[in-house]
Amino acid sequence: MDIKRKGSKLSFIALTCSALLLGCGSDGKDGEDGQDGEVGFSVSQANELVTNISAVDILDGVITVSFSVENANGVAITDFDTYEGVDTLGMGIAKLLPQSGKGYKTPQWINYINNMVEPVTENIPAGYEELAGPQIQPSLEGSCKQECVEKISAGEYTYTFQLNLSAVEPVGDLDLTFDDSLTHRVTMEMRADGDINKLVNTHYDFLPSSGEMVSAEDTRTVEFLEDSCLRCHSDNYGHAWAPKLIMHGSKRYAIENCQMCHTSYAGDPETGAPIDMGYMIHKIHKSEYFMVGYGGSVHDYQDVTFPADIYDCRTCHIEGETAPADAANFRYHRALACGSCHSDSSDPAVIKSEMHEKYQPDHACSTCHADQGQEGAGHHMTDAIAKDNAKTSYSASLVPGSVSIASGMLNFDVEFTDSALTSAVMSPDADARISLSNLYLGFGNDIDFGSGTQKVDLRSMTPTSVSNGVYRYTTATSLTPDASQAATGVVSTKMCVDRDSLMGVICGTGTDESINPAVITGELVAFNLNGDTNVMARRVVISNGTCANCHDEKFIGKFGIGFKHNGSYSNFEGECQMCHNPTRSGADSKAIQDHIDFKVRIHAHHANKRSSQDPVTFPEHYGNCAVCHDKGQLKMDGLSAMVATPSTDSVLGPVEFSPIAATCVSCHGATDALVAHIRTNGGAANDTRGSYVPGSESCATCHGEGKTNGVDAVHPVRW
Repeated sequence: MDIKRKGSKLSFIALTCSALLLGCGSDGKDGEDGQDGEVGFSVSQANELVTNISAVDILDGVITVSFSVENANGVAITDFDTYEGVDTLGMGIAKLLPQSGKGYKTPQWINYINNMVEPVTENIPAGYEELAGPQIQPSLEGSCKQECVEKISAGEYTYTFQLNLSAVEPVGDLDLTFDDSLTHRVTMEMRADGDINKLVNTHYDFLPSSGEMVSAEDTRTVEFLEDSCLRCHSDNYGHAWAPKLIMHGSKRYAIENCQMCHTSYAGDPETGAPIDMGYMIHKIHKSEYFMVGYGGSVHDYQDVTFPADIYDCRTCHIEGETAPADAANFRYHRALACGSCHSDSSDPAVIKSEMHEKYQPDHACSTCHADQGQEGAGHHMTDAIAKDNAKTSYSASLVPGSVSIASGMLNFDVEFTDSALTSAVMSPDADARISLSNLYLGFGNDIDFGSGTQKVDLRSMTPTSVSNGVYRYTTATSLTPDASQAATGVVSTKMCVDRDSLMGVICGTGTDESINPAVITGELVAFNLNGDTNVMARRVVISNGTCANCHDEKFIGKFGIGFKHNGSYSNFEGECQMCHNPTRSGADSKAIQDHIDFKVRIHAHHANKRSSQDPVTFPEHYGNCAVCHDKGQLKMDGLSAMVATPSTDSVLGPVEFSPIAATCVSCHGATDALVAHIRTNGGAANDTRGSYVPGSESCATCHGEGKTNGVDAVHPVRW
């Protein structure tokens, strides 16, 4: 009853209201529509920020930059102008000034924002007192931040520089006049919430007279970060300690932004070292760069280990169809860039004098002072090009199914080809261009080599000709492997080459012969002694191509590192493992991280875990397996067929490690926690030799690639 009374009362009120409305009448007009709500996100809601500069207007010296801010999905950011978490906003502007001189000179960036910086006396390193002095240092406009930002619409903003190009203060003898006919660049670096994922480096190259973006040829971009630098270096910018190419308070990583301050006229006041981009990068990779940065921080690169031939400019200067339009600019003479390798001085006048004195008697001026489109510094690559030509034209491979062992004699055929010859290809004993030709045979199974290896020096043997390019060899052997077991054969070759003809040459006769021969990587050929045709080669879990990303694929260059074994062993996919395996005689006397077993040797070496090696400045996070391994190579398939790796512990004496455990320990060390985990899951770690039963190790169940706790999930792997 109570409910009904409430209902009646409400009905009466409703009727009364309706009557009142009818009594008042209606004007018949709808109200005006309200404004649409703004569609977009706050900076705080974005996991990543994307910023693009769309236009730059310069009027009476006032620079106005139009740009957009979005999240990773292209949704507008609506509060960039007011969001308090924007902790970095730096803007820069520079012009690209043509250079004069003999031969083509690459234009150089001149930053409009510069300071003459005096050295801080207490920050001058010992021995640098005479080199210290005032230096020009380019900079960005960074104090105005959001005060200079105006919101135009959702996700669309403008930034107006405090700097006026009509009133730039003179600095030194720099030409800071505004010329609207020259290419200009505006750069932006922006970060929010101190989050590396909300960090943006972007730039805009344009012609002020028209306001239009300039073509790629007019930007002086000589390298792409991804192709040239990130082949070796890490872009895991968010990792706490991984080495990475991000500088200046973890704010700057794009080459185009770096060029704005690392100009040809910039220097370090405490040491006098140029911070010119070309000079600095060359010196760093030569292990010769030292300077003092902001706040007295020392930047010492004198222990850098560069794993390639520094004489081959193409190691970093990548040319080709996908390269920057100005990729060839490195070929043209510039005192600081050239002097970084050819002189101990950083004074352009001294560099010029020294290089003239050293090279003029034997070389034409055009060798360095080349016109645009000519070879110029291309002569640096003749050594590498000659080796590339040899590798392209020549091959030597074991003939599948030709291997047999009988009465202590090993028989096999090798096929040689050489497209550079018009005559029939010779066997290595008769080919005077060949300084090394070895066949390596590894027996065991498709997982690893454990039944013996044999090296055959083909230059020391006179074979019989079977057919054009195919030669038959017979030599003594002590091997008696299982005829059904898988085996691998590979031929490695060294060929003398000449930098004038860019071809193979009879050793010792070249007019400008390379100091080191070309190393020609042979093809891995799988076989067994039964003659089966479906034999599986040893598993490939490392690729020659990934090694070549950082290492010189010529293995030994004119200058640079001396590769292990003088480059005689060149096929990392399966040749090195013939000796570098757990069963290698004598290798068990060392601690596990010093073992020569390939899976241990390579991991421990790059992670600096070996006790008897010089430090390696590995330019990546050594836990990023994708640096060396292709996707699919970390599944741990078939490791149950591998034997344990024996080693000697300083306390426990002779011990062994199961296959996966040996790999893990090579980086992580034999810690108590890891050893306990390995043993709990069927593996062996610091256990008595002979205790491991192949196949009992169950690590792959959880840690195989693609699993929830796979090595690709628990390590900072970036495929």
